[in-house]
Amino acid sequence: LYCPQDALNKAGVVLFLECDHRLVSGQLELLVKQATEEGGVVSWATYHPTSSLTHPKMFDYFQTTAESFLFLPMVEASTLLLVNVEGVHAKIMLPWVQCALTQDCILPIGAQSGGCRFNKKPQYRYSGCHRYDGSALNIVLGLYFGFDEKRYTCKGKERYFRKVTMETAAAEMAGLEGNATEATSISKDFSYISWFISQSELSAGHSHLISRAPDEVRPQ
Repeated sequence: LYCPQDALNKAGVVLFLECDHRLVSGQLELLVKQATEEGGVVSWATYHPTSSLTHPKMFDYFQTTAESFLFLPMVEASTLLLVNVEGVHAKIMLPWVQCALTQDCILPIGAQSGGCRFNKKPQYRYSGCHRYDGSALNIVLGLYFGFDEKRYTCKGKERYFRKVTMETAAAEMAGLEGNATEATSISKDFSYISWFISQSELSAGHSHLISRAPDEVRPQ
């Protein structure tokens, strides 16, 4: 959580990817446009309701109810586009980080990441599986955007990412660390790939984005 927050403090837009995700498209202009027009966030929805993968006690921490999230699709915390605006800082990143630093929120008694039981009916019932920071993110987004996922989920159908195995990710990271250049600065302390667009660049346009991206994240 600290990595996207720190990046937002220094940049206009941050594209956050977990280390096992790779970009397959450089056409990010529409994503940035959507984020700036809709409130500062673009995420990617799953088919699971937020209530099915969030421990009931986490809702208590945010002073809300699981019932409010029964039909709200859960979004992935592994791919996220964030714009440096006040609402994102105060209403999304701040409560998200605060939850991560509070054990009763991020790790309620009885929470576990495995043992999901998706055969429960109805599907929005708690599956017994908790997504920790991912669950917290979904609650924060739901509250901030008035439970309207269309305001913070990707509207297009273009495929932007692909997943690789953790073994592949580790091997690629080792190779990058051994062959780092001035154009690519990657530290083993970070588990994400991102590049930043300054506020001035954001207002000037984005057609240069892919040309400035590191070679390792350009589509093949």
